[in-house]
Amino acid sequence: MNLPETGRVLDLCCGDGIWAYGMKCLKPRLELFGIDVSSGGIDKARTLMAQSGDAGNFIVGDVEEKLPYPDAFFDLIFARGPGLYNQHEMDRPETVDVIEHWHTKLSTRGRFYSIFASTPLQMGTYTAMENVKLPYNRCPRKSNAVDFKGGKFHHTIQSFLAPFWRAESIDVVEYFFIKNNHVLVTKKRECE
Repeated sequence: MNLPETGRVLDLCCGDGIWAYGMKCLKPRLELFGIDVSSGGIDKARTLMAQSGDAGNFIVGDVEEKLPYPDAFFDLIFARGPGLYNQHEMDRPETVDVIEHWHTKLSTRGRFYSIFASTPLQMGTYTAMENVKLPYNRCPRKSNAVDFKGGKFHHTIQSFLAPFWRAESIDVVEYFFIKNNHVLVTKKRECE
């Protein structure tokens, strides 16, 4: 990631905060924020971030609902495999709406980094929830934006990019696939 020297960074679906902690170690002048649906994860993140002064910026929340931050607040949003990305059909209108909402929280110079693991040999397949390694992939969830039965869908390039292509308020800046990870950089579309 191209981390700025200063500014506000949101770790979306931050879990235990390890990625936010790594960003803070690399760029100590950044102000880090985190949000996750797991109160246990947020407790761990606050403990990890206690020395940095950013622990109070880590909150329990559902990122599929409205994010509790002002528009244009963040210079970077980082999302490594949020539950929304684990479902098969990511390009439903409700899912696209959630992704567009996330982008409203970016400043005009802001970037959104979406990172999702998907083994190339498994692309287009589904791993049942009893066979996934990460505990959060075992939690079924159904909402208007997500129809996640638990487990993991291994996205193809097309299925992963589909909601971003469909979004009317998002521009794709860069995409690449490296070491079993889709890496997508997007930004809020500027008004013409």
